[in-house]
Amino acid sequence: MTIRAVFFDIGGVLVRTENHDKRHEWEVRLGVPRGHVTHALFDSEEAARAMVGSIPESEMWASVARKLGLPGDQAQEFQRDFFAGERFDIELAQFIHSLRSHVKVGIISNAWSDARLVLDRKFNLGSYVDDTIYSAEVKLAKPDVRIFQLALERLGVRAEEAVFVDDVLENVQAAQSLGMKGVQFKSTEQTINEIERYLGK
Repeated sequence: MTIRAVFFDIGGVLVRTENHDKRHEWEVRLGVPRGHVTHALFDSEEAARAMVGSIPESEMWASVARKLGLPGDQAQEFQRDFFAGERFDIELAQFIHSLRSHVKVGIISNAWSDARLVLDRKFNLGSYVDDTIYSAEVKLAKPDVRIFQLALERLGVRAEEAVFVDDVLENVQAAQSLGMKGVQFKSTEQTINEIERYLGK
């Protein structure tokens, strides 16, 4: 079966937090253990609700700030600093851009309501792909197979004609359960090589 589309995750794949210094600085300021602020955000009930669009992202940040005991001005600083260590994978982005000459390219990302605005402003992400699905906008989140079905429908391809890339194995396996080819991101080089094998290069 010819591959006609390749879908990518964002966080942990195209955009990765490689420097945690700012988060560690906040942990020192707050007198909490290392890793606490990351856990307070990503593992919160509010983050889970924001991921499927049940609450706006602003409400999630406000709730986390209250739990951490941050006043308004510090809450804004914390939000800005939290993702200060992000790095956009230029090599992978250039590879994605090159794919568009012969296959369709999409994004399937578990993300909060402001993701499209923020990521397009910071990285011009929308210019690299044919379609982007953010979980908060469609009220579905990986590994729910319905988000993959929606992505396939929007690009007009069958599961057997698509490859999905994610750093989370559970999400890759969910895509594979539909018949999609799966690549678990471990490094840029490994991911490009696996995609090219599926494309017969």
